Amino acid sequence: MPPALRTLALEAARVLVAGLALGFALLVIEGAPPRESYHDDSESCAPPVAAMPEISWVDGEGALALLGRPEVTFVDARPSVVYEQGHIAGAISMPMDTGALDRSMVALVRGAATVVSYCDADTDCAQSRRLAELLALEGLSDVRVLRGGFPEWLDAERPTESGPCSTCP
Repeated sequence: MPPALRTLALEAARVLVAGLALGFALLVIEGAPPRESYHDDSESCAPPVAAMPEISWVDGEGALALLGRPEVTFVDARPSVVYEQGHIAGAISMPMDTGALDRSMVALVRGAATVVSYCDADTDCAQSRRLAELLALEGLSDVRVLRGGFPEWLDAERPTESGPCSTCP
């Protein structure tokens, strides 16, 4: 084998091994969620926020039926960078990176009759539940959490878009 081809083959092998190692490390860190179910059936009747039973779950089909209604607002609890890569069509970015709610963002949802929060976890998402809790504490009466989050929404090929939040301050 010519030296140049041998060098190329060795470099390709190194890249392959590095990719496999990175993939395995991510699997260990994040864990592998079961793909056959987007939620834990043992807790399917429990409210998303135990201390606030008025906050309810909404499944993907129920959320799809709400999408596009002027009185309904979808809010994305994921970091802004992730939101810009792809989000539910028309959703507002309300990142929960710090676990606190930006007061200027509350004004964007104050007039909504229903607010649906979601994040990037398909089994459970503390960020979307925290966002729902904070919005309910701000006085919004119909706050829901999308069961299955953005992964389930994507898998079902429901409407998405990418780019920055056009209505955010």
